[in-house]
Amino acid sequence: MLHKGGGNVKDSSIIENVLGGDSQAFELLILKYQSRLFATVLNVVKNRELAEDIVQEAYMKGFHKLHTLKNHVQFYPWLKRIALNLALNHFERAKRIMDVENEEDETSFFERIPDGESPEELLVKEELKRYVRHYVDALPDKLRVVIVLREIEDMSYEEISEMMNIPIGTVRSRLFNARQMIKDRLINQGLADGLYKIS
Repeated sequence: MLHKGGGNVKDSSIIENVLGGDSQAFELLILKYQSRLFATVLNVVKNRELAEDIVQEAYMKGFHKLHTLKNHVQFYPWLKRIALNLALNHFERAKRIMDVENEEDETSFFERIPDGESPEELLVKEELKRYVRHYVDALPDKLRVVIVLREIEDMSYEEISEMMNIPIGTVRSRLFNARQMIKDRLINQGLADGLYKIS
């Protein structure tokens, strides 16, 4: 039997104990990942109470479906997918925006602010990042969720398409629109010229 405070116990060992009848051992997985999972969900829903509810529901679903997880080493990615699916249920939209035939490169949107060599340039870079995060939070839900999954959660276009049940073309379209809106707002603030280059 596993106990809290038992050190760095592998997920696979905890899961084996849970499946063997020690349901209390699941609390170790909750304690291990709750902060990380909460941060991920909060990035999507932007509401702390809702994020807490979704995390709790995700753990409940994870507990009851634990027997279906074939690779125990993949517990957290599996749990995160459950939580993100729950979060995305709050942002379902019947109307889909038209696909835009614009192939975005794979460079991370948040890494396109160049590293400065001087302390002054580094300060400017950090200030730009704060503005970008602020503008991401202000995006319409259907655009914000896609860019969070792509740029923060590092999910592929295919994974986003499958999770949100939308065509890959729509994923690309929403990413393009989200990036363009952020770029326009940075330009309006005089922050993009020569420092924040997006094609």
